Amino acid sequence: MLRFERFLSCLVLVLPAVTGAGFPQQTPPKKPPGLIRDTGVAEGKTDAETVLKKDYNPLQADKNLKIGNIYFKKGNYEAAISRFQDAIEYQPNLFAAYDALGRAYEKKGDKARALEAYRDFLGKYPDSSKASEFKSRIARLEKNL
Repeated sequence: MLRFERFLSCLVLVLPAVTGAGFPQQTPPKKPPGLIRDTGVAEGKTDAETVLKKDYNPLQADKNLKIGNIYFKKGNYEAAISRFQDAIEYQPNLFAAYDALGRAYEKKGDKARALEAYRDFLGKYPDSSKASEFKSRIARLEKNL
């Protein structure tokens, strides 16, 4: 009989631990309240303070340039323009992106924007080895306008 009583006393001590009885229940972690946004851009704000400037990233610039060229070849000039602009944001001194952007605007028929892209490059990089090429394009476009 003593053994049985000892067994019952041990069972009384161990049973709550095994079944969780007598212990506080764990609650699942709370979900964060809504999305966490780091800028006002996601909320539709357009203040200069809230607009993010993309970090210098030549790999992203090259990726955007290649995708833009694919869109350009397919005739989707709007998508190509968007990708070329992204490439310029990632690498502002990328001649090929300005060149492609100007060509895309020309193909789209927006010669004023093409002029703006070429002039923008010349304004930022007047001593570039490609400056003479851009100047000849500007002269040609101004003649046609």
